Amino acid sequence: MPVITGFIGADQYGNITTIGRGGSDYTATIIAASTGAEEVWLWSDVDGLMTADPKIVKDAQVLKEVSFAEAMEMALFGAKYMHPRALEPVIDTKIPIRIRNTFNIKHTGTVITQNPSKESQKIVKSVSAIRHTALIDVSGGGMVGTPGTAAKIFDTLAKNRVNIMMISQSPSESSISMVVRKSDLDKATTTLELSLLGKVIKQINVNDDVAVIAVVGSGMRGIKGVAAKVFGAVAKHGVNVIMIAQGSSELNLAFAVNDGDCDQAVRALHDEFELARASGKG
Repeated sequence: MPVITGFIGADQYGNITTIGRGGSDYTATIIAASTGAEEVWLWSDVDGLMTADPKIVKDAQVLKEVSFAEAMEMALFGAKYMHPRALEPVIDTKIPIRIRNTFNIKHTGTVITQNPSKESQKIVKSVSAIRHTALIDVSGGGMVGTPGTAAKIFDTLAKNRVNIMMISQSPSESSISMVVRKSDLDKATTTLELSLLGKVIKQINVNDDVAVIAVVGSGMRGIKGVAAKVFGAVAKHGVNVIMIAQGSSELNLAFAVNDGDCDQAVRALHDEFELARASGKG
């Protein structure tokens, strides 16, 4: 039985280095794809992927089965115990991944597979939240109908190593909203003010205390009324939605709220889609 260190790698010059967060999991899936393994087990300190953060939702449940696409979205939106890139080597080979708990070996964990069973295909699988984020809204009449405006904004931020987590643009093209990590906020606003204010953009507004909530589930595809159900649930609890973003895949619906409303919004959605009953059917 080969025993291989999981987080040691090399850079482009051949210098030995550590791979970084999720390096051991990434190594495991690379070896699995190379050897044609039947299944990959990733050991963690949790029983598996969950319907929500148990610190926020007391009756959050472990999901028995999710698709690769759902797992990727969940990893991007706050599932810290799994790096999204760790999934890449086995997606094409269709080798299942099982997330298990080192401290609870009796639990079977969560299986990540290419084709989940019918009974596990719920409309919504999980509700995730990303805290410590900020919203930047840039606007100006000169942005309307001007090709390359968005490119200039994003390129300016990219050159200054500011990662944009979420984007939304109004149909009028007069404003673009962006979510960044709070730690990048000062650098982002300073960069935009020095480079583009008064030229491409006329105004910059900042909300430095927001949270991003993501509703994830492959069952959302083509189902009418999911967005109405999501926003109706949070509205009933008096939560104001600041910004919305949904990809064409319809795999996740993400929106920003004031950080103080985050926990209430997550609980409201968990209840609305009855995720506390997810453990029995995945």
